Amino acid sequence: MKKVTSLKNLSIALATGIVVLASCSKSTDNALSSTDSQNVNSESLSDSYTNETADMSTSVTSNITNTKYGTGREEGLLIGLEGKDPRLTGATITLTPGNGSTRDNPSGTITIDFGTGVTTNGVTRAGQIIVTYSGKKWVAGSTRVISYSGYSRNSVAFDNGMTFTITNVTDSTVFHHVLAGGLLTFPDNTTITRTSDFYMTLDYSAKTLTVSATPNSTTHSASGHTRADKSYTMDITKPLVYEASCIATSVLPVSGTKSITAGSLTYVIDYGSGTCDNTITITVGGKTITITASANGN
Repeated sequence: MKKVTSLKNLSIALATGIVVLASCSKSTDNALSSTDSQNVNSESLSDSYTNETADMSTSVTSNITNTKYGTGREEGLLIGLEGKDPRLTGATITLTPGNGSTRDNPSGTITIDFGTGVTTNGVTRAGQIIVTYSGKKWVAGSTRVISYSGYSRNSVAFDNGMTFTITNVTDSTVFHHVLAGGLLTFPDNTTITRTSDFYMTLDYSAKTLTVSATPNSTTHSASGHTRADKSYTMDITKPLVYEASCIATSVLPVSGTKSITAGSLTYVIDYGSGTCDNTITITVGGKTITITASANGN
């Protein structure tokens, strides 16, 4: 558990860094067109918003004792977690063990409830994130299924029917992430749909997090429809590597590539070859654009 907790900030970077890519495209002299920006933004934004909820579930789970996880013996609310993860500030967090749950074979439900709305660091979250778990924390074969009840982030609503399943492939190291039925609705009633399937690997010695395509999968790493109702696919073509040592200066991967296809256009996004920086190279329609991103997207 300590190993997972120690890399929590790295997984937070994964959740936030993808939005930077989407929002920073306007800062280059040879800017992407509005269509290009929307195509890239739809995939990136849906990726970031859904990954953040998975990351918050990891943050909560990391800070629950094995006894409470299995038996709920320490009954009552889970308190003090906002000190571990500021995104949880103002949320009411409860754990309900399943029937027959034990320390050795735990199961149950964790509810993260933001009520009618809590604003932290400029982000307003409302509604509930519900985590249904089965199996010992971080042990191969254990699962967490994340669902939503009236949940929204900055007034972007998560459909109650979508689920995000995280399965431990190996103890504490490799995790399989699958999003099903993803649907985000924006205040103007436009939507983004998404399904995704990828692997996440933690290397505790190197202090890296690597996101890669699911081995031997015949499906895309992600697919859906943009806010302009264009179908898109995303494929991780070279594993995306995040380094803990780079968090202070960059929230982007230090290396890796992914390909986004929307309509007739394909965007190849290259994060570089291992340097801590905010430089991204995007190739589309025969042109290559280099972007320097900043944390606020300008």
